Amino acid sequence: MVHETRRRAALTVLALILALLGAQVPAGGGTARAAENPARVVREVRIGDRMLDVAVRSPEIDGLTHTKWVRLLLPAGWDRTARRTWPTLWLLHGGGGNHKDWTDNTHVEELAAARDAIVVMPETSGCSGYSDWWNHGAGGPPAWETYLLGELRPLLEREYRAGTDRAAIAGLSMGGQGALKFTAAHPGMFKAAASYSGAADPLYKSPDGGFNGPDAVKLGGLTCLTDWKRLWGEPGYPFDTADPADVRQRHIWERNSPLHQAASLAGTPLYVSYGNGTDSGTGWQWGGPPPSPARCTDPAAHGGEAVERAVFGMNQEFRARLRQLGIPATVCASEGTHTWPYWERELVASFPMLIGAIGA
Repeated sequence: MVHETRRRAALTVLALILALLGAQVPAGGGTARAAENPARVVREVRIGDRMLDVAVRSPEIDGLTHTKWVRLLLPAGWDRTARRTWPTLWLLHGGGGNHKDWTDNTHVEELAAARDAIVVMPETSGCSGYSDWWNHGAGGPPAWETYLLGELRPLLEREYRAGTDRAAIAGLSMGGQGALKFTAAHPGMFKAAASYSGAADPLYKSPDGGFNGPDAVKLGGLTCLTDWKRLWGEPGYPFDTADPADVRQRHIWERNSPLHQAASLAGTPLYVSYGNGTDSGTGWQWGGPPPSPARCTDPAAHGGEAVERAVFGMNQEFRARLRQLGIPATVCASEGTHTWPYWERELVASFPMLIGAIGA
């Protein structure tokens, strides 16, 4: 009896110590992961029956509040207390965008309404590069890749019943680069990937004096009112230096370039679309028949719009690299500009592939 009393007293003291230290005794792997994940939900806003905005705070996010939003489109029958989980489709915004872009500029709500999946639309920054920033060699926030894939994804799995093994990803412009680079850097994490007017090679050098890949990063720095070199450093030759031996932080740029990481995309269904900088109309509208394959005219030369003209060059080289590696991809090169009507058309065209890959 004395030994039993002492044992109970010891357990009581231990419990008090753990409580004071804020420790948790894990009842399972999920609880242990929750303790390790620093990202926290700080607010929820219901936009509609099946649309939910979630504010997430993380030390990997820079700024005064360390908080960004993620918009979720929820499937019919979704319940945060359900025993089952749902596959996810991630849609990444472009430079200067946010978590509202896809629902504000496309019919993605209607497109996904009958599908048994959660659509995840996270907010980063206008110049995030979907990367962990170099910060002149110091590292630290913002660390967007760590936040999105190492913190937000498990948070959604734990608190919003997102599935752990069935996800697809797509993005436009900067988000297209992010979708491809995430897929390459984390083989098997995403079952399919799509890029619409994606920055397929940040190291692209225009052959005729047009917009170069690093120019987009420099403009992003202006958008965010920050030093563009914080992202990946300097690309070195042939940009801003005439010395071929002056490569500076080129290896970081290559690590974040879908073209340079293309070999790691093998085995993943891919969809790549881009225009040539000529606005001839989409030839399609929401509610009509699916986009016709005839739109993919594979133009031989670029048009006049500066950004899509560069995107055209990047993706021509990316496409050639995939072909060289023997990696299949559905490619639609067409006339078009760096604007939402073309991106919505390509979202609709690629949607069956994306949603089919996750069985939704």
